[in-house]
Formats: sequence, structure tokens, C-alpha cells
Amino acid sequence: MTSRIYGIGNDIVKVSRLKSSFERHGDKFLKRAFHDDEIVVFKQIFNENNDRAFQFLGGRWAAKESIYKALGNQERSKLNFQNIRIFNHTNGKPYVDLLDPTNQYFRELGIDTIHLAISHEDEYAISNVILETTLDKLDK
Repeated sequence: MTSRIYGIGNDIVKVSRLKSSFERHGDKFLKRAFHDDEIVVFKQIFNENNDRAFQFLGGRWAAKESIYKALGNQERSKLNFQNIRIFNHTNGKPYVDLLDPTNQYFRELGIDTIHLAISHEDEYAISNVILETTLDKLDK
């Protein structure tokens, strides 16, 4: 089975913007953009290191935006930030976990694999995403 790139996306976030939104809106801001599981991790990190917690949020925000951009002109209204969860493997590598209906939409588009990279540097978080599909799914 041959695969090909469906789309590539990247995004950069100024971490202070997220911190400012959180300071103004608190949990209301978090719930608009992040899944409850991501919020739990954020709050655990926040209790230990405020700056690192907002870098965590920035990386997840950038990852979700990168996924949107990699989809191109598809129906973004079928996507919801809360249905796109970003976790880390035990080795630290980030990965995407999609919940329905977003997961179903990706299957309909033939997207099998989401490659994800996240990086932080002081005031910025950046993410790159590659969406991969198999050719036989695209040909149907």
C-alpha cells in the first residue's frame, strides 16, 4: 500500500497571548480550546511551573492550528479543538488523538496518520503537522 501526503500545516504561537486570555477568562478560555484531559495536565504543570504550563498550552494550540491548516480548504466547521487531543508518549514524543465526530471526518477524508512535532522557545511555541493518506483511499 502506497501512502502520500494529504497536507502540511504549521503554526507559531506567542505564549503570552494564551497567558493573557487565561488571565482574563480563566477556565472558560481553557474549555473553548482544550479537552478536559489537556486541562488536567495544564493545571498539574501550572502548580509546579507557571511559565512551562503556558508553553504546554501554546504547543497544543499550535498543534491544533497546524492540523486545521494541513486540511486546506476542507470543512473546518466539522472540526472542534476539544475533539483534537494532543498527548505525549512516555518518550516525550507528541501525538494526536482524535475524538468523534472529528475522527470520523478524518476517516472520510482518508487520513490515516498524523505526524506531529512541537517545540518551545521562551516566548514562542511552534508546531508542524503532516497528514498522510494511502493512495487507494484517495482513488475511491
